[in-house]
Amino acid sequence: MQVTIAPASNKTSTAAIRSLLSQNPDIQVRGLYRDLKKVPDEFNSANNFTAVQGDVGDVNTLDFSSSDAVLMVLPPAYDGRDIVEHAQRISSNVKAAIEKAGCVKRLVLLSSVGAEFSDGVGELKTNHISEQVLRTTDIPEVIIIRCSYFMENWTMSVETLKGPDPFFFSTITPLDFKIAMVAIRDTGEAMATQLTRDWTPPTKPCIMELHGPEPYSPLDAQKAFSQALGKDVEIKAIGKEELPEFYGKIFAPQIVNEWVEMSTCFLPGGIAEKDLSKPSDVDVIYGKTTLAEALREATAELRK
Repeated sequence: MQVTIAPASNKTSTAAIRSLLSQNPDIQVRGLYRDLKKVPDEFNSANNFTAVQGDVGDVNTLDFSSSDAVLMVLPPAYDGRDIVEHAQRISSNVKAAIEKAGCVKRLVLLSSVGAEFSDGVGELKTNHISEQVLRTTDIPEVIIIRCSYFMENWTMSVETLKGPDPFFFSTITPLDFKIAMVAIRDTGEAMATQLTRDWTPPTKPCIMELHGPEPYSPLDAQKAFSQALGKDVEIKAIGKEELPEFYGKIFAPQIVNEWVEMSTCFLPGGIAEKDLSKPSDVDVIYGKTTLAEALREATAELRK
């Protein structure tokens, strides 16, 4: 069996490749990279891994021939480009390349909780667009995995955790509000499993959500950081009204509002708020990694 990862350089794709290579040496894994210098040494040394040069933004560089399954992870766009055009073009490129190959039986798409909405979810509408484009790919099976909030997102401002008075920001408020969170490692394992699983999905597309072992709040993240670093860690809440200024210091002006809308859509009263005590509309996969484990691993460099 041959599996192609497009693109392969992001953290979730890297986790999926790592999981695939640990599963079965008979599975041939191809990773698509714009820059082959970014291929990790651990992958280059694996006999069943091949790095190929290609860019999901350029359909002429995509070659899925001999591939039985393809993993697609939509690259983010932080530079102010038109995120709708970005999502449509890349998704259409991957769809066209899959159909041209004529041998791909299964597509696994990493999406996000909230992608079921076409509007009101900010940057997540790119995942909605990707789902809409790729669900009609002319192959037998399309599996969409909607992941929840990445546990590792808490370390995006890792610099603030250094020094004698460590702290981190939370755009999730109130601080005791719990949401589904999942580790990148578990995301990779879930994608690897769905790429190689011996089954026939009951629907096309087959949609599932990916959660961690339990819901967590920002206060749980604070506790996990304090345990990992062995010292008290402060949490600084960013209220809804403060989000435009906060994101304005991070992202291009053209996409600040998209990030504000995305951040608020999951909060109490938001369009994508979920009552996790009720059954989901789709099947849910539960990862095993706890928030404490994920943040301890993510802060390993800070403890050296």
